Amino acid sequence: MAKRLRYGLIGCGGCGVGKHLASYALYPDEVELCAVYDFDAAKAKAAAEQYRVPQVYATYEEMLADPRIDFVSVATPNAFHAPITIAALEAGKHVHVEKPISMNAEEAEAIVEAKNRNGKLVMVGLNNRFTELSQFTKQYVDEGHLGEVYHIRCGWRRRRGIPSWGGWFTQKALAGGGPLIDLGVHFIDLSLHFIGFPEPVSVSGATYSKFTGKPAKGKDAPPPMDVEDLAVGFVRFANGCTMSIEYSWASNVEREENFSELMGTKGGLRLLNGELTLLGESCGVPTNIVPQIKNTSSWGENEAKHFIECMRRRREPLAKPEEAVRIMRIIDGLYASAESGREVLVSPVAV
Repeated sequence: MAKRLRYGLIGCGGCGVGKHLASYALYPDEVELCAVYDFDAAKAKAAAEQYRVPQVYATYEEMLADPRIDFVSVATPNAFHAPITIAALEAGKHVHVEKPISMNAEEAEAIVEAKNRNGKLVMVGLNNRFTELSQFTKQYVDEGHLGEVYHIRCGWRRRRGIPSWGGWFTQKALAGGGPLIDLGVHFIDLSLHFIGFPEPVSVSGATYSKFTGKPAKGKDAPPPMDVEDLAVGFVRFANGCTMSIEYSWASNVEREENFSELMGTKGGLRLLNGELTLLGESCGVPTNIVPQIKNTSSWGENEAKHFIECMRRRREPLAKPEEAVRIMRIIDGLYASAESGREVLVSPVAV
């Protein structure tokens, strides 16, 4: 049997433990859980006890200095994704970094440069790419059943779903933004993954903060929320395709929805709340076809298995950082457009 890959987790919050650590623990013949670290030592200790991880490091730098560690997950607040990922690459580790890859496109480009410089793999934690439904949809589009895809609608609208008030998700300095960078990265990425990541050329966006910004009271009060609760936008691509987006943590809509809709010259499709419908025409009549395929894997299970295979076979992962740069350019542009009130041009990806 091949030597097991030795693994360390950096960031023991809900995603770090519930997704990354739990998923790699499903493959004990392939992965040895070796070490954990969190800025909150109590969280790291609890994760180590739950999954019987032998080493709890006092700093992530100590973990990265351990030559026995082969790869790490970075599941910290967004502000630390790029610096820790780059440090891990410089230390000779492969990296599974949670989404979004970074706070902005400049940081994402720095990650790609560090990856190329050190010859290691980086995979972005975009779990929606790895579901059975998404894999079927990608194949269906690649086979040409939609013809030319000329417009996309994607979004994730929550009626009431603001993350814990005062936590890092609602602080711009730690998160980089609100639902656009949190939820938007999922379905903007997935939609563009389906059609082969065309080059964005311009974006127009608007953000709203109608359910946020409650003032903090008292010295022990949590910091005020300084990110948007709704982001909308429009993206143009070099191949002529367009995309409209809508992402909210709180809005007065009928129900919560996450969706990706593709409109093509031969057909269309809608992926709505985990249900796929293929839209077309038969005998001159519009038809809706529902493929009999369901998502069966747990959160992060397929994602972890894929990265293990990539490291074993030295293959580029499905969710690679070069594509994440393009996503961050779109998100950067949408925020810049919202601030300026004007359409913003998106410069070509340099990496």
